[in-house]
Amino acid sequence: MTQSRPTAGPGLRIERLTPARAADYLAFFDHERGPAFADNPQWAACYCHYYEVPPALDWKGFDGPMNRRAMAARIEVGEMEGFLAYDGDAVVGWMNAQPYPKLRFACERMRIPAPPLPVPGHEAAAIVCFVVHPERRRQGISRALLAYGLDNLVARGLALVDAFPWRVGPGEDKPADFYHGSLSMFTAAGFERIATHEKVTVVRKHLK
Repeated sequence: MTQSRPTAGPGLRIERLTPARAADYLAFFDHERGPAFADNPQWAACYCHYYEVPPALDWKGFDGPMNRRAMAARIEVGEMEGFLAYDGDAVVGWMNAQPYPKLRFACERMRIPAPPLPVPGHEAAAIVCFVVHPERRRQGISRALLAYGLDNLVARGLALVDAFPWRVGPGEDKPADFYHGSLSMFTAAGFERIATHEKVTVVRKHLK
């Protein structure tokens, strides 16, 4: 049975992505129909596939249907992980958090060197995306996803988790500036800064 718990308000619960929840995931992201990018149509074709694609391949060549098929296949065989936030039966948020081997291309896509790991890659996780329904932002959903995800990673025996908040300046408050999560949210959850790049700060939390 999938573990869940109420968080960030009555009715909200967090669930780990599984093949049984693939339809919910896809409906949330469905190109030009789902709520994930309702206010950001330029990203509507993504399906959170971007960090799974080798940089040698031109991302512009991947359209919505291609990304949908790819993500459906990855979820079906257990090669896509993360956490969904539900309000009732509707998905209102998503966090892409996976063991490093399943995000092999994420750091290259961010154009940063992969942070050195003091443990084998399969014992370390990375958090690369948060997507929240436009009408449900600033209601604690990202924090709820992070809290539940950290508990789940601990229960699974992972040793550490890294995250990559964008470096934003004063007045930069567009949702696209924070889809990696905010630095303040991670530091409040016990992450520590381990590297600073031109556009990205790398933070880490040791889980054991």
